Amino acid sequence: FFFQAEDGIRDIGVTGVQTCALPIFELSSLKRVSALLSGHYSSPFQGSGMQFKDFRPYQFGDDIRHMSWLVTARTGHPTLKTFEEDRELNLILMVDVSGSSLFGISQTRKIEMYQELLALFGLAASKNNDNFGVLLFNHQPVQFIPPRKSRSHVFLALNQLASQKLEGMKSDLRPALKYLSHIVKTPSLIFIVSDFISPHFNEELKVLTKKHEAILIHCFDDAEKGSLLKGVYEGRDPETGETYLIDGSSAKLRSDLLNQFMQKTQYLEQLARDTKSDYLRLSIQDDYLQRVVRHFNSRGVFQYSAAS
Repeated sequence: FFFQAEDGIRDIGVTGVQTCALPIFELSSLKRVSALLSGHYSSPFQGSGMQFKDFRPYQFGDDIRHMSWLVTARTGHPTLKTFEEDRELNLILMVDVSGSSLFGISQTRKIEMYQELLALFGLAASKNNDNFGVLLFNHQPVQFIPPRKSRSHVFLALNQLASQKLEGMKSDLRPALKYLSHIVKTPSLIFIVSDFISPHFNEELKVLTKKHEAILIHCFDDAEKGSLLKGVYEGRDPETGETYLIDGSSAKLRSDLLNQFMQKTQYLEQLARDTKSDYLRLSIQDDYLQRVVRHFNSRGVFQYSAAS
């Protein structure tokens, strides 16, 4: 977006994002991410199910469905199969790389927010020896990086995110959700990082959450709900190229923006309830990384000691 305020033209969304170099990201954002992950990290998500552990003698009251009839017949003693929980976790981050990710009325744009979130979840998964994968999407799946256990895998994903062409790309979650439902066979924890400026995707998410757990991470700029707007702006939509004027002093405009934002929030909250998913709102103007850690601390995902 380009906004023309009373004090002149201000570029707040297009230049330089596509060519953002990973070392620049490492110097700034990676330090913040590393500080949040200092100390202990653990994951309460219990992987994809149960796996065989050992045999033991049958005891009164044991579930006979776990009987090993083969071993029982061979030894002549009733024998039970025991299991342990499969702790291997697949964590997949879906990241919106449409044109709206270029927006930001302050110094930080959504795409930079997405980079930091990718680094946070990716490095946390690496620290816990969990599998981490990424699906970049706009109006269709753009690139899928299958889950792997590797810190270098996280930096590969960051490089791919930084190299995406964003301007002119529209957004539609439905094809990406269908793609993941088809290609990912192992039950996974799927984070959807987007501003959700997209057609409704109820049915596609319902299909996905039959096998996987989804967490909707709604990223936005406070200007999208009518805050921080002052004076007259000239805007350009990076998805369509359409230009328009915005009167930030208009009470009606600010009210309309707030109503639209609240309608979207209510839609996403209801969708999360319907699909037994989690929902988290993150503002660019907030300390969003700390909010992520605090939110998932309540679930036990991040347990950390803040760096001094």
